[in-house]
Amino acid sequence: MHRAVWAIAITLVVLLVAVTTANVWPALWQTISSFLYDYRWWWALPAALAVAVLLLWLVVRLLQRPWGAPWRAHVLASADALQYQLDALLAGATPTQPELTCSIAQAVRHHLEVAPKAAWPEDDKRLPVAEQFLDWWTGAPIEAAYVNLHEAEIALAQLLPDDQIQARIPEALARLQTMEGTDPRRRAAETQLAPTASLSANQRRAAFQTAVRIGLELKDQTHERLRGFRNVVLVTAAGLMVLVVALCVVGAWKPDAVPLCFGPPPSTAAGQPPPPVEGPVGVACPSEERPPTPGTHRRRLPAPGDVTLVALLGLLGGGLSTALAIRGLQGTSTPYDVPVALSLLKLPSGALTALVGLLFVRGQFVPGLSQLDNQPQILAYAFLFGISQQLFTRLVDQQAQGILGKVPSKEPVSAKPEPPPAEAPTQAPAQPERPRRLSRRPRRQRA
Repeated sequence: MHRAVWAIAITLVVLLVAVTTANVWPALWQTISSFLYDYRWWWALPAALAVAVLLLWLVVRLLQRPWGAPWRAHVLASADALQYQLDALLAGATPTQPELTCSIAQAVRHHLEVAPKAAWPEDDKRLPVAEQFLDWWTGAPIEAAYVNLHEAEIALAQLLPDDQIQARIPEALARLQTMEGTDPRRRAAETQLAPTASLSANQRRAAFQTAVRIGLELKDQTHERLRGFRNVVLVTAAGLMVLVVALCVVGAWKPDAVPLCFGPPPSTAAGQPPPPVEGPVGVACPSEERPPTPGTHRRRLPAPGDVTLVALLGLLGGGLSTALAIRGLQGTSTPYDVPVALSLLKLPSGALTALVGLLFVRGQFVPGLSQLDNQPQILAYAFLFGISQQLFTRLVDQQAQGILGKVPSKEPVSAKPEPPPAEAPTQAPAQPERPRRLSRRPRRQRA
């Protein structure tokens, strides 16, 4: 509340100073307004900085929730569920092998103590934002928590009665569906855990525990791959965004360094800055189609905001392609937000492809397209080039879908029926060859 009051008070003071300056010192106000108008495209930099600060504030507020990221709550709830299940099994177990049962229970309790501490080491206290961000980036606490949960579940399988093992076999086999159909581990698990398999109770329990271990280890390995892939995508997106901002700053500081205007070049004296362009001379730029009639306002081309405007149109095109690409992306239950990272990558990619595409057109690299006639056409091409970044980033989307498809889950998998292993073709018994008959041509009789 106090911050809002301070913001409103500062805004009113600035407006009061501006009105007073315009009334008391009109010449000074004219100079200030002319300066602000000449460098109006620099306003995009503080606007972008304000948006970045707002987004950072929202992220900080999100991380300051009682339990932070959702995966922490999931780990705590799963640990409690496994603890209750262990207590129920110990209460109903028969004292046939008390030493083995006690050892297994001790191992399960140890893993269930480590997992919540890895997810939330401060008990009920709130973790610092910097620590939560470091955990999110490195993934060390995430992996430690889930690995201990999985080890507790694997050890708990030794205490399950036969009826519960039979009921959990489909779940254990479902985790193995992401493996290749020819993998010997998957083949062995499906064969040993089949209803028609003639195994003893101990052999069936050992096969079930092995299948559970293979599925959970496969899930942990896929999580590591997802984390590395997400970090690479985010670093690439941040690098591209820094490059786009640098190009915008250079274009606003030196408009002639990144020219995006089309038409005859303005005449410039040697060693002097380009003069303002007046009148309809046929020069089209992203910020304006052509200067107004002489005597109304003196402006120069290219303008300082050309690069920034093209980058914004490219960002808009990248955002539209992101919205269209969402329908092809699948959600994930992993603690790593890979689809979000892919969406962030498309925004700076769209801005960069828009700038590079217009430079290619101006440099006559596109056959049959070397000149753009007016400002709407330039902006339309910038927007189109921003959308075209999907041609490059779709390869990254396919790679992400390939990794996400390898994550074992409990969701139903509509797998295609696998063909049986190819058998060697049976050769027919060789038949004796028939002797060839030599046909003799009849001789001609001489007359």
